[in-house]
Amino acid sequence: MSLSYRNLPARLFYRFILWPAETLLLAVVLGFIALLNIRGASFIFGSLFALIGPLTPWHRRAEQQLQWAIPTLNADERATILKGMWQNLGRNIGEYPKLEAMLKGGYIQFHGLEHLQGNDGENAPIDGPENGPENGQEKKGGFIIGAHLGNWEALAMIGPHLGLKTGLIFRPLNNPYISFLLNRRASTAEADIYQKGREAAMGMISTVRKGGYMMILADQQLREGEEVAFFGHPAKTAIAHFKIAAKSGVPIYYAQTIRHDGCQIQVKLSAPVQLAKTASDTEILAAAVEMNKNFEAWIRANPEQWLWPHRRWGKALRK
Repeated sequence: MSLSYRNLPARLFYRFILWPAETLLLAVVLGFIALLNIRGASFIFGSLFALIGPLTPWHRRAEQQLQWAIPTLNADERATILKGMWQNLGRNIGEYPKLEAMLKGGYIQFHGLEHLQGNDGENAPIDGPENGPENGQEKKGGFIIGAHLGNWEALAMIGPHLGLKTGLIFRPLNNPYISFLLNRRASTAEADIYQKGREAAMGMISTVRKGGYMMILADQQLREGEEVAFFGHPAKTAIAHFKIAAKSGVPIYYAQTIRHDGCQIQVKLSAPVQLAKTASDTEILAAAVEMNKNFEAWIRANPEQWLWPHRRWGKALRK
């Protein structure tokens, strides 16, 4: 991110002191995680975040948004959900460097992968790359849409699991050194990674035209998005993937990520949703409404696994 709006001493402080210090701290954390097994890393960081999270300024925002979205909850119910949310976030951080090992160890289970083959659901599920679309089946490509629920990073493991070409979108962090470290997930997910903005738009088109699957987490605020109801309140929502899917003639799949029994992750894919190439703006907006309804249902089923601190409704709740 540019520091052009800061004066020279501030730019030097960030570039040569603060950012390197943050990066060193992250490297130490990643090194510590590397010494732990999967269960240990997940448990330790989950427990740590459950203790520290409620003490941070993000906790108040998370509670405010939870009350805004689900006003029927009482104070004790909100406290239980938010403690679980911090624990889930901590587990995600502990598991982040171990996603490949989790996939190989059976900690990540996929359901509904037969839909990616264009099957009618009666055929046997796909178990690995040997059953992928490279072997005699047409490569259609499409969009796989998820949310920041459970361990959402597990969604990126679909590519390595099936030997499919995939694409991911990232928003660069203020600290370019940490961004570089975190973007190494491309080597694990075996995906093309595109920076949010014009590069992402072009990348989505490129990936699906090549028969690949573009994976998007579409549950967060997009300032340039359309206002679509989310838990009954207007929320800026991404719709570009619907427009590209319609024009490209590729399907959309919804992927729900759920955490079970500590670090067991289940990824459930929906049947394909096909938009007409001639889809109108009204039909595109209707698809976005349906998407947000899916997200709401997932979150209501496991509210402690969603990322509540994010400003989903923009400035509406800012005080």
